[in-house]
Amino acid sequence: MDALTVAVVGWAEAHAGWAPLIAFAVAFIESVPLIGIFLPGSALLLGLGLLIGSGVLPAWPVVLATIMGAVIGDALGFWLSRWLGPGFVRTHLPRRHRRLYGRGVLAFRRWGVWTVFIARFISPLRAVAPVIAGVSRMREWRFQLANVTSALVWAPLLLLPGTVAGHLATVLEDRGDALLLGGLGLAGLAVWWLLRAAWARATLPQ
Repeated sequence: MDALTVAVVGWAEAHAGWAPLIAFAVAFIESVPLIGIFLPGSALLLGLGLLIGSGVLPAWPVVLATIMGAVIGDALGFWLSRWLGPGFVRTHLPRRHRRLYGRGVLAFRRWGVWTVFIARFISPLRAVAPVIAGVSRMREWRFQLANVTSALVWAPLLLLPGTVAGHLATVLEDRGDALLLGGLGLAGLAVWWLLRAAWARATLPQ
């Protein structure tokens, strides 16, 4: 996965004009049910953020492409699961993802549309929430509202740490770059851990 991340980010640096398409593809694939679990989307978008901060890539085209990819990917998962139905989903769901799916269903019953919004920020659940919403027959306008609003917040937040790190590294002429990136990495890990802990508490049976 590290090799893939380095290769994709390196290619984007060499072909800046294609960067929005890469951002769209990463956000889209990461949001596709089950498939997105295997893509290091967060690392790839962090790398694109670094290129934005260093001035290699334009900010707004990449941000907008990331938002669009996330929205369309989640919408596709919602439509497919709604069309296929809960029976098909349960039958074909890989065994290793059934526990995650079950916890998602429990959270969905308790929190409804907020589950779709919050799951956007938790990587393993991002590709499962649209499936649960679809098989639960959530009203489409409610799902799309959570889908679009969460993508509008998620995309800039995910690109921001890399952008700040890239910008500061350029300003400081690489002095303290490793320390800066390490600090941002630890901060990101702490936020991720807190979100996972909050999700675990929310989905535990009462």
